[in-house]
Amino acid sequence: MSTVLFGSVEYYEREISAHFSDNGIRGAIMGDAATRIISLLEQEIENAFLYDENMRVQCLHNLLVAFANLTEVAST
Repeated sequence: MSTVLFGSVEYYEREISAHFSDNGIRGAIMGDAATRIISLLEQEIENAFLYDENMRVQCLHNLLVAFANLTEVAST
């Protein structure tokens, strides 16, 4: 397994996928489970003390891109 940087698109793709597999969720990328996972990750970003506001915005953007990427893959 390769290393990815915290806050990168790849990081959030892995986090989202891990939440789905940890909870035994399959095929629900657009459902309530996905909404809860995204909400948890958004809260994590908002509550982190490590970054300035620009980094928070970039992390939120990357989270949305990761979700869109996974949604696209799931729909094909």
